[in-house]
Amino acid sequence: MNTFDKLNEILEVEMKNQMLYNKYLMEITNPEARQLFTQFRDEHMQDITQLQQLLKNPSI
Repeated sequence: MNTFDKLNEILEVEMKNQMLYNKYLMEITNPEARQLFTQFRDEHMQDITQLQQLLKNPSI
């Protein structure tokens, strides 16, 4: 498996994680838990953005 494929695989996992956090946020009523899940979701979004930028780099 080459680097491009690995990055794509990691990107898919990160996107799935972010979707799960979004789903759970709809169900959570505890404000502290919501804040924590929001933080996790946002961190995954940053990872997704970085991975997408890496994948646009033709030197991979």
